[in-house]
Amino acid sequence: MASDTDRQKKQSQDQKKVLTNIFSACVLLFCVGVIAAYYPFPKPRLPTLLDRLVFTLRWLIVSLFTVFAGVIWVGNMRYSTSAINPLDPSGKKYVEMRSRYLQNTVEQFLLHSFSLVVLSTYLSEENMHLVPLLVVLFSIARLLFAVGYSIDPLRRGFGFAMTFLPTAMVIYYCLYCLFMFGLEV
Repeated sequence: MASDTDRQKKQSQDQKKVLTNIFSACVLLFCVGVIAAYYPFPKPRLPTLLDRLVFTLRWLIVSLFTVFAGVIWVGNMRYSTSAINPLDPSGKKYVEMRSRYLQNTVEQFLLHSFSLVVLSTYLSEENMHLVPLLVVLFSIARLLFAVGYSIDPLRRGFGFAMTFLPTAMVIYYCLYCLFMFGLEV
């Protein structure tokens, strides 16, 4: 049996791996932010608030595809193993990781979608190119989360950070706008 010291050392090594993944994601997100600020993206013509909301809702279908893909991923594994019976505990091992991916993706999608809808009410027409950028970033990050999780659960941190940090920044920006400009913008 492993001693407490061995377990603490292993936990410390695992934490370093996760922090390295998160740091790498932060560096990549910084690069994406610089590109978003300086690359001349085409600016969609969206003069009214309703136009911006419709634009955002239409782009969110791309993000929603990550949830749909997760449902298919879990369903295929259930269908082809003893996990086809969800009440049979022997099948849990086949779908546990995929189910956790799906649950986390649903949670992240909820945060992502609501924050983008609110963001679209604060962004000017010139900055609406950020919505597709954030949607594509979310979708790629969810794919990286699934791949990392499949390889080694400790490698999911990169994809998680790539998903969560932009969403957190959007939420903080929306809260800033709410408190600085009030409800009448």
